[in-house]
Amino acid sequence: MENVASAASMSRHRAKSGSKQTSWEELERQDWHLWILATLLMLILGISLLSFMYPTVFWLSNDSAWQAQERAFFGFCVLLSLGIVYMLQRQATVRRLRRQLFEAKAAVEAVKIEATIEAFRTLPGTEPFRDMLAMQYRRASTSGSPLGGAVFVIPKASLEAMGRMVHLLRSMLRRGESLYRVSDKALGVILPNMPLSDVACLATQVEQLSGIPGDEEEVRITSFPDDADSLAELERRLRGSEATP
Repeated sequence: MENVASAASMSRHRAKSGSKQTSWEELERQDWHLWILATLLMLILGISLLSFMYPTVFWLSNDSAWQAQERAFFGFCVLLSLGIVYMLQRQATVRRLRRQLFEAKAAVEAVKIEATIEAFRTLPGTEPFRDMLAMQYRRASTSGSPLGGAVFVIPKASLEAMGRMVHLLRSMLRRGESLYRVSDKALGVILPNMPLSDVACLATQVEQLSGIPGDEEEVRITSFPDDADSLAELERRLRGSEATP
C-alpha cells in the first residue's frame, strides 16, 4: 500500500510540475511588471520631493554661493539616481539567475523524460515474456499454486506515457513478479501465486493511479487455474483480440 501511495504522489507531483512550467512565463512577466511599478513609484516620489525642495533651496535662498542646502539637494538627486540604477541592475541580475534556474530545471526534466522513455525501451520483450510465462506455468502446475497475468494496452499512449506506466507498475510489483514490453503500446506482467481476484484488484488500482481514461486503455487479466487450465489458454487470454484461431 505504501508503494501505491508513493506512486500516486509521484503522479500528482508530475502534474503540478508541468503546471508550474507552463505558467513560468506568466509569473516572470508579472514579476517584471512589479519591478517596473516599484521603480516608477520611487522615481515619482523622488521627483515630487525634489520639486518641493527646489523652491526652498534656490528661490528662497538669499546667498548665491554653493550652500549646504544646494549640496544636499544635488546629493539627493545623485542618491535617487543611484538607487534607481541599482534597483534596475539587481532586477536584471535576479531575472538572469531565475532564467538560468528555469533552464536547469527544464534540462533536468528533459533528462527525466528521456530516462522514463529509456525505462520502457529497455524492458524485456515478447519472447522473454512467453518464456517466463511458460516457466512459471510449469512451476504453478507442479506445485498447485495459482499463476496470474495481466496485459495493459494503451493504443494512443506516447513513449513518455508508457515509461510512466512502467514506473507505476514497478512500484506496485512484489518480489518474483516481472514486467515486460509486449509491444510498443502494451505492457505485460506475470504474477506468480496470485489468484484471479487479486489480479483484478491490481488491475483496478493501476487504472486508477495511471490517470488514463478507461476508454483509452484495455486491460486483459487471467489466472491459472481460476480462468485458464493450460498454457495455451493463458497466452490466448492475454493476447486477447490478437490471438490466432
